Amino acid sequence: MRILLPLILLISCANVFACSEVLKLYPEECEIQNRYQKLLGEFSVYSINITDLKGFKIPKAIGKVSYFRAKNDFLNHSEISLSASKEWQVWNNGQKYVNKINPVYLELNEVTKLHKNLFSEKGFLNIQAGLGALRTSNGETNPKIIHTCADKVLNNTVNDLLYDYDLKSIEGYSLLTLENVQFCSDRNFFSGELQFYKGASVKPELLRWVTDMNDMLSRYESGEVQDISPFQYLADMRRWFLAIRPFNFGNEEVVAALVDYAVGRMKLTPVSLNDTVSPIYMNVSENRSATNKKIRETLSFFEGCLFETKTKFVSSECTPLK
Repeated sequence: MRILLPLILLISCANVFACSEVLKLYPEECEIQNRYQKLLGEFSVYSINITDLKGFKIPKAIGKVSYFRAKNDFLNHSEISLSASKEWQVWNNGQKYVNKINPVYLELNEVTKLHKNLFSEKGFLNIQAGLGALRTSNGETNPKIIHTCADKVLNNTVNDLLYDYDLKSIEGYSLLTLENVQFCSDRNFFSGELQFYKGASVKPELLRWVTDMNDMLSRYESGEVQDISPFQYLADMRRWFLAIRPFNFGNEEVVAALVDYAVGRMKLTPVSLNDTVSPIYMNVSENRSATNKKIRETLSFFEGCLFETKTKFVSSECTPLK
């Protein structure tokens, strides 16, 4: 009995924080999920919802990489209140909307309604005309981003990636192309125009994206074996959405809300994706690695806050945001 009791306790403890059957195929993601589940249990002792901590919530809400950058750019300015921040309004609107989305099936019109709801506050009257409208029906059929030498974005690696971009349209054309490329004085960089696929195909491309999301979420929930982890999949889907660029503006905010919807539905570790470099300039492997790195950084922040809470020396970023 003395031998069996520790063994039983060990097994029972292991099951408490065991990751899902889907994640067991992916050791790195399984370890991430176990860390998160353990933190949820420990924080609950202090009646704290860890995703309400300032250092997690504010950067997500105002699009900063970390709490400290958010603090420098926002929190130190006492004349600015959170409720008056446009970025906060957009993020909060997105959270409210995705919590109401039917958990069975994500409709295409839910995505356009989400876009409309994100920017529905009075402070966005200057862009009201484009709310919920795909760019093909809103005047911009073939948008582009002009990168100058001063941007230092286009280098050999990015140029090679965009030369034959891996994300293709239904017809088999690259969703992104690079035109008018010229060497800079610093020969490590180029200037050029990043062109998105023509707007006439935006609706079927977005519908394909939504269909893929619905199919994969259902497969994950039913426990079917997949050749890609949920974290990798969501990283890919964010990259794909941004390459489609279905709306004239606000695509980053829309897909961030949709990722939050998927994460909540699958009960996964929060996916913090406020990247300084857009994933469209990364290949698949780089983007997946960057996503996992960001999630690990988020978990490290949560663990640091838990330590502070236990020692009762709690910094501002580790207090819940009310």
